[in-house]
Amino acid sequence: QKFVAFIMSVHIAEVMQIFFCIVTGIPVMRTPLQILFLILVTDLPPSIALGMEPGDSSILEDRPRPRDEPVVLNWMWVS
Repeated sequence: QKFVAFIMSVHIAEVMQIFFCIVTGIPVMRTPLQILFLILVTDLPPSIALGMEPGDSSILEDRPRPRDEPVVLNWMWVS
């Protein structure tokens, strides 16, 4: 869930910018190569830090989440 919240908070601005350009007919401000470069430069260090975060020692004792619980929770839209 932390990873999904991180990705949503980082990329929502890019998605909104491209969507706005397509809807209004303005040429897209970034080329696909520029978008990939931004993703590589801005996401790699925080993603590595998030992946190196020590795990919770009691994670195996927790009950699994229900099947009908969505992957993207309401609090993630606010972050």
